[in-house]
Order: sequence, then structure tokens, then C-alpha cells
Amino acid sequence: MSEATPRGVYPSLWDWVGTSRAGRFRDHEMQNVMYMEDTLSLSRPKGVEPPAHPGFQKQSVTIPKAFVAVLPQGRYWVAENRMAAIIAPDNKIILDMSMQYSRPNSVHPVYKKHELPQAKATTETVAVVNFIWDNNYYHWLGEVLARIHLLDKSGIRIDKYIINGNGSTRFQKETLAMLDIPEHRIVRSEAGMHLKPKRLIVPSFETYRLKPFQPHSMPRWASGYLRTALSNRIGSSTETGYRRIYVSREYAQVRKVTNEEQVCRLLSGYGFHKVLLESLTVAEQIRLFASADTIVAPHGAGLANLLFCRPGTKVLELYAPNYVNTVYWYLSNHFGLDYYYLFGEGERLPVHSGVGDVERRTDDITVDLQALGELVANMLTEGSG
Repeated sequence: MSEATPRGVYPSLWDWVGTSRAGRFRDHEMQNVMYMEDTLSLSRPKGVEPPAHPGFQKQSVTIPKAFVAVLPQGRYWVAENRMAAIIAPDNKIILDMSMQYSRPNSVHPVYKKHELPQAKATTETVAVVNFIWDNNYYHWLGEVLARIHLLDKSGIRIDKYIINGNGSTRFQKETLAMLDIPEHRIVRSEAGMHLKPKRLIVPSFETYRLKPFQPHSMPRWASGYLRTALSNRIGSSTETGYRRIYVSREYAQVRKVTNEEQVCRLLSGYGFHKVLLESLTVAEQIRLFASADTIVAPHGAGLANLLFCRPGTKVLELYAPNYVNTVYWYLSNHFGLDYYYLFGEGERLPVHSGVGDVERRTDDITVDLQALGELVANMLTEGSG
């Protein structure tokens, strides 16, 4: 048996909510806005030169409203490339939740199907909290775990949670356990899956735009929830001897620091300790960042742990010359951190030539050691008197 492919589209999840409310569809009254649109004011970042990249020129970012949508007899289908489709009860695809990121002229694979396999029906209430990059620590926290807060706040009882099927990383297991969500309530998204629960619950999130790349801020409600919920589970103890840390990407596959040995030697003269976050549990990472007063790190997901820093902590983020993702500057503004940046050596291309384009995200970083030394000295001097 088979089912028809979607006919028609809701451009956004909010479009579905509006239609459901106006038509008083079943369970329409369960769809509520949890947080209204918000504006995050940004403190100017610090560096060895005035910030020339337009990403650092922003004075504020807008955070969209957050809500939970209810799709009675909604469907969840997964293509061969693991891209999922959220299908409303009237057989229309909800595009922003299904694409999860947008590229010019991109087409969802569901439109290439003449029919879909028969959906597996269930009497359960199933929440979709998957995200296509949820094997990345930052995206796991901000796009998956944070949305569990919206579900809790909605009061809707959830039987199962759908997350992406990119493998069960250690940090996923650890953080789910911290939120008291056992493994048997997790459904991992797999190619060919076609599920039709009694209710499909979809908490909102902001779609990523890749070309041109437009980084957006983790919502303040999300960072506040994660900071409190995860910190409370490990107590208040902190690691000792780690007031100043350098976060290494030694184990990373991409975006390596090409002269890391020299960087570490320079920083050790200022009392920094090299840390490899991959070797630590989530609880250990939380304690480590909570204890630090100065952090130097190349751009990477480990900086998601800024969630747990104390106000006033100094943060220096190292960038390749042609990829700028300002999410950790935004996150620093959530908690009053003192944010600095430094571009690596190499030609700085004009912005329109690809600076910040995701295709450059894997570029290695060669740190200007003289600039690093001057900047770190200034960081440690500022506010010390």
C-alpha cells in the first residue's frame, strides 16, 4: 500500500498554526506562543583592529517568537538522504520544518516521489525535535534540547521524541539523561521512515539560511533554560587549576590550528591550560567553563559551553580569515561575557567573495602569534586593576 505525496505547502510552521486556529481544526487550542519575538542588544566586540566584517557591525539581532504546533494525524517521512518531511493533516508539507536550512533553488526530495509508502500509525503523541546537524554539540543543545523546554512549557504529554539518526554520540546520551529522558522514549530518524502518530508535535525553531550565510542567535529563553537545567544536575563544584584555558581542536577533522604548538607555548606563558573537550564528559565541560575566567579558542562547537560561564569571563575566539560565524559573540552577550576576536593569517577576501560562506567553514587557522600575544596581554590587563 502507498500514500499520496504532499499536494501543496505551508511555507512555515506558523502558517499551519494560523490555518488550524482559523478553521478550528482538532487540537487547535493546544497551539500556543511560549515566547514573543525578542531583540538581543549586542555589545561591541574587541579585537586588534576595528571589526571590519559586517557580522560584527550589528547592534542587535531579532529572535523570532517560539511556539508549539500540533498536527493531529500529521506525518513524518524521511528521504534516502535523511532529509525529513513534516506533513500536515491536509497533506501539505510544512516547508521550513522540513528543509531545516535553505539554499537558493533547493528542492525537498519529497517532491521527487510519485508516492510514499504506507505510514505506520500509532496512538502515541510524538514530538519532532530532530535537527539535521544534531551530531554537532552546539546544534544539539540549541536546536534539539532547548526545544524540549517548549514542549514542557506547553503542558502536552509527550510519549516519544524523534531525533536525527546520525549516530548516538556520548554527549547526546549524557544530556538526555540530565533531562530525565530515557533511551526508550527516543525514536531515531532513519531513511524510509514514515510515521503517523495520533498527534505530531512540532516545536518551532529558526531555519538556517546558508547562501548567503546568515548566522542567528540562540534565543535567550533557550540559553537560559540550558544553563539552568544542565548546571543544576551537576551541582556547583568546579574544576581546579583551570582559570585560563585554551580549547584545542587537535582531535577535530577540520578547521585545525596549523601552528597550535606555538600557540600553546605562547599561552602557557600566560598561565593557560590546553584542554581537549572530546576527552571530557558534559558535566566536566560545564564545570570547566564555569571555573574559567579567560578562554581562548578557535571557532568550533566546544564554545557552546559559554552557556555555563560566569558574567565577566573573557573570551577570545580565533577565526580563519574567510569564515565568520558570530553565534558565540551573540551567546557571550546573553551572559555578559567580555568577547574578543582575532582573524588568522592569510588573505582577507572581499565580503561578497565568500567571507562567511559555509563552503569556507572548514578552512584551517594559522594564528598570528604576535597579534595573539598582544591581544592576550591586553585582555588580562583590562579590568585587572
